[in-house]
Amino acid sequence: MTSPSDRPSPNAEPRGVHERQPNTLAPRGIVRGHVVVAVKLLRERIAEPWTLDSLADEVHLSRSQLVRAFDATVDMSPMAYLRQMRVERMARLLASTDLSVAEAARSVGWKNQFHASQCFHAHCGVSPTEYRRRQPPSSLG
Repeated sequence: MTSPSDRPSPNAEPRGVHERQPNTLAPRGIVRGHVVVAVKLLRERIAEPWTLDSLADEVHLSRSQLVRAFDATVDMSPMAYLRQMRVERMARLLASTDLSVAEAARSVGWKNQFHASQCFHAHCGVSPTEYRRRQPPSSLG
């Protein structure tokens, strides 16, 4: 049995509350707002040589705040999101244009065709060349 002095007072903070770190991105709408702005920037300026620092600066967050915001909103890091966007845009280019793989890679921001091909294969399961080969002939234009 506990004595009255062992029981927390009704006005005391619940145990552990003082140990929690404040969420610097609360409320949730602010988090989403920063991510929406970041995604818009990445989409509009996909070919830029983005870094975590440059994106964080653009949306006025620290690197760690930006990473937490993306993780909470889209369940991946900002750079993983950019990689996915680049692969998807490159796939559309390969399916709808006659750009070479190297040109398509450069147009979405990859300077190194080998790295672009590795990312593409990891995301799509086939190389960019194989992806293009599997497209119906009428889709090229």
